Order: sequence, then structure tokens, then C-alpha cells
Amino acid sequence: MKNYLIIFLVLFSSSVFGQILSEKQMQNARATGFAIVAAKNPGSDFSIYMIPWDGVNTLEYNANHQINSGWHAQAAVKGNYFYQDFDGNDFTKYSSVVLSEASFNSYKNRGTQWWIVCSTLSPFSDTRKNMNQLNVSGEAILHANVGIGTTSPAYKLDVNGTIRATEIKVEAQTADFVFEEDYELKSLEEVEQFIQTNNHLPDIPSAKEMKEDGVGLAEMNKLLLQKVEELTLYVIQLKKEIKKTQK
Repeated sequence: MKNYLIIFLVLFSSSVFGQILSEKQMQNARATGFAIVAAKNPGSDFSIYMIPWDGVNTLEYNANHQINSGWHAQAAVKGNYFYQDFDGNDFTKYSSVVLSEASFNSYKNRGTQWWIVCSTLSPFSDTRKNMNQLNVSGEAILHANVGIGTTSPAYKLDVNGTIRATEIKVEAQTADFVFEEDYELKSLEEVEQFIQTNNHLPDIPSAKEMKEDGVGLAEMNKLLLQKVEELTLYVIQLKKEIKKTQK
């Protein structure tokens, strides 16, 4: 990996913001960048590129365009402390490191000579496993499936267990089409016959289907509302029939 990095940085040494990079600059960038990514993803084998920030675009844009779309930004490194300007040659005293685009945006005006750590991992990834606790302050943007209690998540959020929440908001469709004039409401005799044959209501999945495929909360909520609205129409019909009989 070390020779790989040296070759890449030598290619970039001829022109970075119109400057000639010294061996010390390349050595600093290689050493600092490797430590950053290794600290975020211990035990994971991958290659990294160290590229210079173009002074204009996002870190991810630089990774995608200076290398190719398969490479992504993981961190950015700048000599001196966050609030100090830096366009010099020496990282040896200390360096500032940011691990997100948001953090980078807060400090990018403090000098243009930032080095971007890139890899083929997803942007700003952290592949550590078996974490005892995860603390996130602010927004968390994930680009892959997330599993809780499972090692092979098949959905954006795959939870093997109970979820507790004060409120869950689902984007669902209404079932008010039941009240349209052209809606074909089955007769109670038809409903009875269907139940006797299938052991479940029309339009509602069977118990076997629910067990095998699960239940989509939005779709099931719509189906249940549909049955409530149909039931309301049946009650109205029955009330009319009772009044007619009484009369």
C-alpha cells in the first residue's frame, strides 16, 4: 500500500495549485492520511488515495472527478489548528482533521491546502463492528441498509426486535374510493361466501401470507380503513331496511 501511495502522489507532485510538492509534503500527506482511515476502519483492507482539494468543490466531488466515481472522500487534512491559516509545507508539528463534509465547510476558508483522504468505501464510512454505543449529534446520513439485531439488513432499516416510539408517521393512501358512486360494494351474501371459502376477508391477505411476507404498515392501514368504510355502508343499508320494515 505504501508504494502505491508514493506512486500516486508523485503523479500529482508536478502541479498542485501551481506549486511543486516537496518530498516532505508527500511524506506528511501519506502518513497522516493512512492514520486517519485506519483509525476509522480497523481490521479492514483497502487502498487509499491522497488528493489535493481543488479549492472550490466538495470533498466528494473532488474524489469522484480527480480519480473516478468509484472513489469517495473519507476525511480531509490541513496543517496547523482548525482556526489557523495554512498554505505551507510542513505537517510535522500537528494537523487538523475533519471527518465530514459539514465539518470541512466550517473550516475550509482557513487555507486552501487541504489533502483529501479517499478510498473505495462509501463516503465518510466507518466499518467498525460490535460497537457498544453509538452517539450521534446532529444529522446522520447513511447510504446503505442499516440492521439492528441482524447482520444482513434487507431494507433501509431492518430491525430484528421491538421498536418503541412516541409516534410513527407513515405516508399512506386513503380508502375514500369506497364512497365513490361507481364503487362495487359486495353484498353481505358474497362476503359470507368468501369468508367460508377462504377464512379471511376479501382484499385482506391471509394469515399465511402475512406470516411469510410480513405486513406493510401503510398498505395494511389502507385496507383496514377500506373495510371500516365498507362496514359503514353496510350499516347504513341495514338501517334503511329496518326503517322500511318498521314502516
